[in-house]
Amino acid sequence: MVRWFILLMLVGIMSGCSGGILTEKMFDYDALIDEGWEHYNKNRYDDASLSFINAKKMDDTRPEAYIGCGWTLLRKQHPDSAVVVFRTSFDYITGISDSLDALCGLAGSYLAYGKDTNVVNLFKQYEMSYYKDSFPLRKHDMFLDTGDLEVVQAMAYYRLGLYSASESADPDNAVFHLNQALLITYEYTDPQSLMKKMIEYREQSEGDYHI
Repeated sequence: MVRWFILLMLVGIMSGCSGGILTEKMFDYDALIDEGWEHYNKNRYDDASLSFINAKKMDDTRPEAYIGCGWTLLRKQHPDSAVVVFRTSFDYITGISDSLDALCGLAGSYLAYGKDTNVVNLFKQYEMSYYKDSFPLRKHDMFLDTGDLEVVQAMAYYRLGLYSASESADPDNAVFHLNQALLITYEYTDPQSLMKKMIEYREQSEGDYHI
């Protein structure tokens, strides 16, 4: 009798908190991930973070929750923490879509964190040609493409003082990667005009790394 009374009390408390009997959605990992991106796309980053964290608590061996947390942290201007989460996500990634999502987020986080050498090394490790067919990303409100990531690399090289090279095929400079994104070739004249051109590209692009 006492056991049934306690059970009824618990059901009553849970029903009162949620306005009804708990739904299956509250216990579903994928539903929490979808819920997180819904909040994210409406700029409700605290709510998005909570959904992704709850999903991670439910299953910490899948990458989607880590990726969601990483993008949310980047949006909230915490690129240092986002780097940690994105790097952790790679331990669990098996599909190219998640891999690309994490790669884009990690590149943006490194750049926003001022880790320019890490940006360069990241794209030496992961060749963009492997990912081109997987763009654009659709999980969140950004539609990134390879051009956005080329400009991320261009900015990293710029900060490292590698503006241009006499050999146009040399990829280790900012102008090379900017021209990979542009339809009309940019001819290098000075660092100031180069930065202006990169900023113009970013402003026209839907991608936003918050740097």
